[in-house]
Amino acid sequence: MQTADVVIVGGGVVGASVAYHLTERGCSNVLIVERAREQGAGSTGRATGGVRAQFSTAVNVAMSLYSLGFIENFREATGRDCGYLAAGYLFVATDDAQLEGLKAARERQRAAGLRDVELLDAGEVARRAPRLRCDKIAGGTFRQRDGFVAPLELMRGFTGRALERGARVLAETEVTGIDVEGGRVRGVRTSRG
Repeated sequence: MQTADVVIVGGGVVGASVAYHLTERGCSNVLIVERAREQGAGSTGRATGGVRAQFSTAVNVAMSLYSLGFIENFREATGRDCGYLAAGYLFVATDDAQLEGLKAARERQRAAGLRDVELLDAGEVARRAPRLRCDKIAGGTFRQRDGFVAPLELMRGFTGRALERGARVLAETEVTGIDVEGGRVRGVRTSRG
């Protein structure tokens, strides 16, 4: 029987990030349980890797700002390149009501600390996206630091550094149950016991 202080169910990019951040804070007895033969066989391996901070709620903006700042320094933190490309994200509005929605979202973003989202008129949208059919575009918003990462490389970087700090991965293992006593998790049952 194996023991761990923390058991993470699923070894994709989210589970790998949790393992990284826990081990970064000194928790070394971390076990990632992955049902596939190798990590990244689920949604992580199928993800497009879009990363952005242009959200309309303060909590999503805050999480995204933290994440993007971390991603920009990923190599220094993990020793791996995550393929970050600041290609920018353009959101367009096809009428005045949608444009007002983008403006309102931009104001909420600014209040949450995101200050580099540009408000674009229809002409500027057409200039930046010349292949876009712009006859029905009212305007848009753009942020250059939004972009893309390679999800599998992100996952591998998180996992690699967590493993260096003592975390373990148990592959080809399915979680079949969680034992709770007195409101606390006391055990995780798997296809291996």
